[in-house]
Amino acid sequence: MKKLFILFAILTLFTACKASPKFKVNDVVLADWYQGNWHIGKVSEVCKEGGWKIAYGDNFYNSGESQKPACYTEDRLVQNVAPSADEIKIGDIVIAEWMEDAYYTAKVEKIDGDKYSVKFVSDGWESKLTLDKVRVLPAGAKSGEKK
Repeated sequence: MKKLFILFAILTLFTACKASPKFKVNDVVLADWYQGNWHIGKVSEVCKEGGWKIAYGDNFYNSGESQKPACYTEDRLVQNVAPSADEIKIGDIVIAEWMEDAYYTAKVEKIDGDKYSVKFVSDGWESKLTLDKVRVLPAGAKSGEKK
C-alpha cells in the first residue's frame, strides 16, 4: 500500500510539472511588436508551428503595414501584469510604459519608494513610473536591440 501511495504521489507530481502552454487564447499580453516596442494585445490563437498570434486593439498593428511576425515566440511576449516590488531592482532591463498602451525596454536607474526612475534604451528618455507601469522583460528577450 505504501508503494502504491508513493507511485501515486510521483505520478501526480509529474502531471503537475508537465509543461503547459505559457499563454492561452484571450490572455492580455505585451508583445514585442518591433525592436523593443511593446504593445498591448490579446492572444488570438496558438500557432501550429509554435508561438502565439496576437490581435492588437489598434488596427494599424493588425494591418499589412506592421512589422510583426505571424507568430510570437515566448521571448517576445509577457503577461500584462505588474510585477511585485521584489522582482525589480536597480540596473534591471524592464519593459516600461512610455505612453498609454505603448511600452519600451528601459533600464531601472533609481527606486525611490513607489517611484521607479527608468531610462528608455532606444532614445535615452527618462521617466518616473509607479510599479503598475513596469513589466519584467521575458527570459531570452533582447534589450531593445534591432532584431
